[in-house]
Amino acid sequence: MKKQLEIDYAFGYVYDKSKLIVMYPAGTNVIDLDDYEMEVEVAFLEDGIDVAFEENDVKEANETIKPLETFLMKPSKVIPFVTSIKNAETKEELPRLLAEFDEEYELKENYIKKGYEIKDIYHVFENVVNYIPKENLDNLNILKIENDKFDMDKFISTISENLDEATDKNLISIDMNQSDLTPRLYIKANTKTNTKFVLFGIDINNYSQGILCANNEIIKDLDVDMGDVEISNTKDIGYIINQENEYITFKIANYNSQTSNNNQIAQIVDYSGIFKPMMIDFINQFIK
Repeated sequence: MKKQLEIDYAFGYVYDKSKLIVMYPAGTNVIDLDDYEMEVEVAFLEDGIDVAFEENDVKEANETIKPLETFLMKPSKVIPFVTSIKNAETKEELPRLLAEFDEEYELKENYIKKGYEIKDIYHVFENVVNYIPKENLDNLNILKIENDKFDMDKFISTISENLDEATDKNLISIDMNQSDLTPRLYIKANTKTNTKFVLFGIDINNYSQGILCANNEIIKDLDVDMGDVEISNTKDIGYIINQENEYITFKIANYNSQTSNNNQIAQIVDYSGIFKPMMIDFINQFIK
């Protein structure tokens, strides 16, 4: 009987702000030792997960990892890795073959040299608070305006009027509390607060086509660059607006009205593509 190798693969989700790679098991392949060529395996992985792996496997992995986005934001990239090479019959680990593979593939070692931790998905889900990045969210303000120089009432009433056909007026401006776990996350409040989520763009595909924005523009090309923003029948885009110390600050956020634990949350995004200039221009209309 020919000797065989058992090769385990994983998808590595890269979270740059946390300097973390989260490994999701992506299956196993058994091949004859005589057929094993390290260079071929390396080339296979270098094609990327969308080419090298089945679409359904990638989709399942993405759906499983998605809850981490609440705390770690979206991964910057997803990289396939070989995590183990074993004797298929005895299950004995073959560290020399794995070390040779990693040396040729280089990616893992490059990330380790940059200070990244490589952890399996189960560990990260159990210890996610340890990996929440520490950052200065003031850097994500798109505008900072003195309180008395901005017409907030007119701003909100205009949005309400322009989005009247697409949503309930009560959903235009929502009081929010900042999460104790991560400063990027806001949870719908039951009382009045200094922070609001104010709607800007909403999916109208249930009766028309595209995304209706508060400036009365409709984005019909859904392949346009939207950055980190997700728009759907439960996810909208808008502003996190904080009024404090005589200033108003504006950040761009995704609002999710139906989370798995029945919360309604808003999450600040880094990059919002086409929306950022539109949203800044709209704010400027209400500066006194």
